[in-house]
Amino acid sequence: MATEPNVKAKPRQTTRLTPSGEETIMDLLIKFILDEAGAPAAEYAILLACIATAIVASVSSFGGAVKGLFGNAVTKWPGG
Repeated sequence: MATEPNVKAKPRQTTRLTPSGEETIMDLLIKFILDEAGAPAAEYAILLACIATAIVASVSSFGGAVKGLFGNAVTKWPGG
């Protein structure tokens, strides 16, 4: 089965210019919104935040139980 190559769509090219020959604010805003250059960095940041949240939640949930296990092991250790 053939797969299509992973090709990103390029932002559309605008030809509207102000009388002074510059792009309009709306065109600059559209180009900014359609630009995907920083998208992977944002996706990694969201993924990192989700992983950090999962770690904090698990440590909060199981921290007391783990502390109790280690405390129990220390009291049963010979000479402890």
